[in-house]
Formats: sequence, C-alpha cells, structure tokens
Amino acid sequence: MSTSNLVQDLTVGRDTDVSARREVRAFVAGGAITAGDFVAYKANEAVDGNKALKVIRAVTGGSPTEGTIGVIAHPIGVAVTTAAVGAVVNICVSGIVEANVDAATAAGSLLCSGVTAGRADVYEAAFLCVPVAIATEADATNVATVLMLKQV
Repeated sequence: MSTSNLVQDLTVGRDTDVSARREVRAFVAGGAITAGDFVAYKANEAVDGNKALKVIRAVTGGSPTEGTIGVIAHPIGVAVTTAAVGAVVNICVSGIVEANVDAATAAGSLLCSGVTAGRADVYEAAFLCVPVAIATEADATNVATVLMLKQV
C-alpha cells in the first residue's frame, strides 16, 4: 500500500489537532515528555539505531540529564502527547501545533532551541541555533500555536 504526504483534506475551520497540513510521527520517549515540549533526538544512546528512535526535551547547553551531545539539542518537532520514559510519544514534525514557548513570543516570532528544556526561545541573530518554528500568535502563559518547520 502506498503512502503520500499530499494534502487530502481542505476542510476549513479545523483545529490544530486535525489539521491536514500537519505531519505526526511516533517515537520512543528517552525521558519524560509533556505535550507541547520541543523535542530532539537522543543522540547519546549506546545503540546506533536508538539515536533516531528516542527523543528527549530539546535544550541549549548540553545538560547531561537531558542526554544532549555538544552545545545544542536541535529540535525535530513538538510533542502532541505526554509520555513517560520508554513510552511511545507522538511528535508533530511539520505543521500547526500548540507548543511550549518563551514568554517573549509574539505572532511571527522565529523560534529555536531554548535554555529551558522543552521550551523554544525567540530566535536572535547571535544564537548558534537555527529557527525551527514560527509563532502564529503571542504566547499565553508560555503556550502558543506555532508552525513547525520540517526538520526530518
């Protein structure tokens, strides 16, 4: 059976969780993940195959408890479900999704890996990270609808 990423539904008035423009993939949680968290591959896994299977909350700074390698854990998407370690977690890798964002987020803000695990910061030119999402609205208590740009 063939698969496709083509838009199959153009119904107007849908919510973020049923958007035809959103791509969701299943991963295994390499740490506790809450819906809305920006996530990254857990690249420090011992088994090579697990490096692209397990995800953790994305964070800038290389916190050993988050399992990051180097300075930045590059976000690949936003969790749409909450999961404990070892559980399956659904990740929005492209499209509209509610996300954990910095309090300075305004509509149109470019977002990248943040200093708080799972939370995106508003991008600044001096940052080492690249933008991975665009805010479609200002945050309300660190939550905003964003357009996740495909990274994988």
